[in-house]
Amino acid sequence: MPLSITPEDRLIYTIEVEINLHEFSPKYPKNPKTFGALLRKKRMDKRLTMKGIARKLGVSETTVYNWEIRNKIPYRRTKEKLKSLLGLTKKDISI
Repeated sequence: MPLSITPEDRLIYTIEVEINLHEFSPKYPKNPKTFGALLRKKRMDKRLTMKGIARKLGVSETTVYNWEIRNKIPYRRTKEKLKSLLGLTKKDISI
């Protein structure tokens, strides 16, 4: 904890705190129970947008929306790409 003294002889302490603002968002799923919620959580943890994921996977933004919000399931090949992109496990995929 850095300490400094001002010209008025006051002590000032500087504290650095790291906060993940996504965890305070009402859209951030804290305990995902569906594949879509898990996908949204992992995407937000990696600080990616739906558009960014869509570009990396070669799908439309609407497709990513359908996975997250409407709980549509991606094709097997796309699931494999999602696993490597977001760090999903086999257990995650099977939700």
